[in-house]
Amino acid sequence: MDYLPIIIGFAVLYGITAFVINPIVNSQLKQRMWQEGVDPEMLGTMTETDHRYWQGVYNKIYILWDVIILGICGFLFGYIFGFGLIGISFSPMGWPGMIAFIGLSFLGAFLRGG
Repeated sequence: MDYLPIIIGFAVLYGITAFVINPIVNSQLKQRMWQEGVDPEMLGTMTETDHRYWQGVYNKIYILWDVIILGICGFLFGYIFGFGLIGISFSPMGWPGMIAFIGLSFLGAFLRGG
């Protein structure tokens, strides 16, 4: 079995998380904060209740984009390489996206016929 697609898959997976998902989530969070009249630079001086609220908003935005983007990537990798990829997430917020990645990579492999 050739392990090169697996290595490429995981490298792209973590690259997408670092260079695509995180900037999108940060941009969406700042936009949401500006819509509600909160300066994103003042996040460190907020009360604990406000900080928890914005952490919850960040978590929801992160999970949404993580599932969408990793689902698409998982499907493409499964379809291109012909087998499902399995991954692990070290963050609790990363598990929904990882489940989408795994499931859709197997779906892509199944549709390809691999």
